[in-house]
Amino acid sequence: MQKLRDFFPNKHQDVMSIQFRLNLAIALLSALGLFCMIGFILLDAKPRVDAENISTMLLTETLIRSSLVPLRESSNPKNALDRLINELKNLRHASVSLESRRSPDSDDNEIEKTWLSEWKGLPVTPVKIPVEVRGQILDTIVITPRPGDEFSELLEAIFRIFEWGSIVSAIMLLLTWLIINRSLKPIHGLRSAMHRMSNGEFDLRVAEAGPPEIKSICGSLNALAAALQKAQQENRKLTSNMILIQDEERRDIARELHDELGPYLFTMRTDASLLRRELEKPEIDLARARRLDGQIIGHVDLLQQTNRRVLERLTPAGLSELGLSGALRAMVDMWRRNKSAIDLDIHIEGDIDGLDDTRKLTIFRVAQEGLTNAFRHSGASHIAVSVIRHNVPPPSEGDLARDEVKISVADNGGGWTNSATAGFGLKAMRERIGALSGSLTIDSTADGGTKIYVSLPTSDAQPS
Repeated sequence: MQKLRDFFPNKHQDVMSIQFRLNLAIALLSALGLFCMIGFILLDAKPRVDAENISTMLLTETLIRSSLVPLRESSNPKNALDRLINELKNLRHASVSLESRRSPDSDDNEIEKTWLSEWKGLPVTPVKIPVEVRGQILDTIVITPRPGDEFSELLEAIFRIFEWGSIVSAIMLLLTWLIINRSLKPIHGLRSAMHRMSNGEFDLRVAEAGPPEIKSICGSLNALAAALQKAQQENRKLTSNMILIQDEERRDIARELHDELGPYLFTMRTDASLLRRELEKPEIDLARARRLDGQIIGHVDLLQQTNRRVLERLTPAGLSELGLSGALRAMVDMWRRNKSAIDLDIHIEGDIDGLDDTRKLTIFRVAQEGLTNAFRHSGASHIAVSVIRHNVPPPSEGDLARDEVKISVADNGGGWTNSATAGFGLKAMRERIGALSGSLTIDSTADGGTKIYVSLPTSDAQPS
């Protein structure tokens, strides 16, 4: 459960972080694209301004030279020249003036105004066209390039691109935020479901909606919830069965104590009362007193035997003193003495005495329950018990080898019936083995008998 809590530590942190990062990345990419576009326009500005400047100068020079032809034939060339200069004063990208009206430092001022052209390496040399009328120089027309006008237009276009690019980027960011928010909306349901699962609610299911990746995660989460719900139900069933088995064992022990010990205690109390009365008489009947004393001692012996049987049901006698192999052989010897007509074999292989106490007790109980069922229900003439500890090769390279114990109790009796699974002994055996990650199978043998087969992993594993 703690892993589920660690996976989703905060209710809004992860989704907001994803939204923020994605929108920030898109904003940076949009800004980078916009500035790259502006940079490319600026890099392309010089040839564009050069071409425009040269074209404007040539066009203006051609226009002026063609206009000078009728001006020379005019009756008042001076006024015609002034009119021509006034008509051309509003030209863009070039300045037209008369040299006679320019101050001595006007050329420097014009060139200073075109510092941008100097920086760009653009031509800034004015073009001078003398106006000759009837063999005399009337004045000189000076054409000065103004590349700053072209660059101003370029800056204006860049500003419009930046303005509209910013608006389009903002709209894209808004749409992207809405799309991302809608796409990540199922994560809220996933987080809520994971939080409820961490609190033990495994009956929930989330809607498999959203993008394919999130839909797949929703499906996996539903499968996980179903598996955990099944495991929870099995655990509850196991706990219920364990309680039933414990209650049944307590009732059996209480019944045995009542049925076996009660009569002995009552008889001993009666014999003790009679013995006391006999001893209180003036003349004691020694024969009767010895008889009563012998009866009490006999009942004590029977009580000890009954007590030993009860203790063996709770803790196998000699398991800690003899070890698992010794306790199994002692149990088999006891069955041989009591059931001498049945052939009973036992085979032990491997270091089973080195197992932990829980597994040793489990193995002993499996063999004990298997022998008890075989002697009581099978009607067999031969029973074989086998306990083998060995290493299982790893399933694939890099995995660890498994150390496990194989226990089997086989007989040649009447065969296995599924109705035998209803017994409390087998239920307790299955649950005890399942708690240790083992497996139990019961099947019929080739000769028609029954075989109980248990595979129980040990607590240690060694590398392959």
